[in-house]
Amino acid sequence: MKKETKKKASSDEGNGKKGNVTRKELAVAINKELDLSQRNSAELVDTIFASMKETLVGGESLKLVQFGTLTVRDKSPRRGRNPRTGESMMITKRKMVSFRPSKRLRELLNQ
Repeated sequence: MKKETKKKASSDEGNGKKGNVTRKELAVAINKELDLSQRNSAELVDTIFASMKETLVGGESLKLVQFGTLTVRDKSPRRGRNPRTGESMMITKRKMVSFRPSKRLRELLNQ
């Protein structure tokens, strides 16, 4: 099964196709790899993302071994500019999710 996905990925790269991986594509990959039904695969993907979201909303970090770490960061208020009008404005204090890839992922990316 993995050979099929590698062939698809390489053919997509050859066509210059770039894009995002959707939940549906993840469910299809799980369906093929684990031989689960499409419905169960989609529920599994949704459950994983719901758990990740709950962890991050709770302010905790999420470590995915051999992939990376998602952390919640506080951003201070700052002065910025509206790109359309050039008008100066205040950007409010907010939280954001930051991703730090694992050492292994960085090594794979830089080969």
